[in-house]
Amino acid sequence: MLIAGFFGLGDEPLTGPIDDVFRRDPSSLLIVYGTDGENTAGLRQYAHKVARLLGETLDRDILVYPDREVDSGLIRESSLLLYGPVDANRVSRRLKDYFPFRFEGDTLRLDGKNITAGWQLVFAVPNPRNDQHYLLVYTGPSDAAVIGINILEDPNFVRHDTTDYVLAVDGRIERSGYFLKDDPERWTLPR
Repeated sequence: MLIAGFFGLGDEPLTGPIDDVFRRDPSSLLIVYGTDGENTAGLRQYAHKVARLLGETLDRDILVYPDREVDSGLIRESSLLLYGPVDANRVSRRLKDYFPFRFEGDTLRLDGKNITAGWQLVFAVPNPRNDQHYLLVYTGPSDAAVIGINILEDPNFVRHDTTDYVLAVDGRIERSGYFLKDDPERWTLPR
């Protein structure tokens, strides 16, 4: 896994990139997996694997919750790592209007195009319920596309760390970069 060291940036505004999620406040990290997809058991198992590996790297326990058990307090007080298709993860689905990308079912809408298959997307944005925390979203059109997305030796791995977002299609990086941060609470894609 690509994990940066902990620097404890406290109350400074969020700046990205993806690695900043792990540097800022590792004690606030919470993994949330979707339960409305086609392979909830596999996604749950994967989320626990990530929590174990990440916890070893950061020397702390990382809690894992199914989306059904995440209340507004957990959303507000945590940097959330959201796993699963956006519309199959109740937390992602609830917050998706704040995302710089548009999702409809298993389709990613980007630049006026619909990407319907073979895509994986990783991105970090401010948590709209508390701008001192992040949302780090690991998504794709199915649970299967997400399982392995941030495990280096997995065939589903998508290299991500030093940018705000990475989009892979059919295993190749198609687009990556930085969001516009004119509004520190709501980042957008450059046009």
